[in-house]
Parts: sequence; C-alpha cells; structure tokens
Amino acid sequence: MAEKKKKDEDISFEESLKKLEDIVEELEKGTLSLDEALKLYEEGMHFSDKCLEKLNETKKKVEKLSREGDEKYRTEPFSITDNEEANIE
Repeated sequence: MAEKKKKDEDISFEESLKKLEDIVEELEKGTLSLDEALKLYEEGMHFSDKCLEKLNETKKKVEKLSREGDEKYRTEPFSITDNEEANIE
C-alpha cells in the first residue's frame, strides 16, 4: 500500500488528468460490464481527487502582484473572491 501511495505522489497533475480523461472516454463507450465500469469509475474518482488536491496546493502558492506607486511591487496571497483588476502594464 505504501508503494502505491508513493507512486501517486510521483504522478504529475498532467498525468493524472490524462488518466482521468482516458477513463472517461472508456466509460462513455458503454462497452464495459457493470463491474468493470464500477472499478474504472472508482479509479477515475481517485484521479479526480488527485487533480483537485494538486490544484488546491497550487492555488495556495499563487500570489498576485500588486503595484505600489511607480516602481515598488508587493505580493499578496491569491484570493478567489478578489475582484480587483490587475493594473500591470
């Protein structure tokens, strides 16, 4: 189990997203048995969770650059509810 967890940590966002897309494509074909479809669905949910986890981690790291005066800049934590428009030229 620890080996699988380690492998999951090594998978990039792009790889997780690609695997999720492949699973969705396979499920949409409608050729799988119920058991096969359920197993694939569970695997897809796992990759969906991994993608969301990586997106949330990245969101926490994002900072916006705000202009202070003519030459000074400061960074602020990214906020989804922030409706300010960037005045960066």
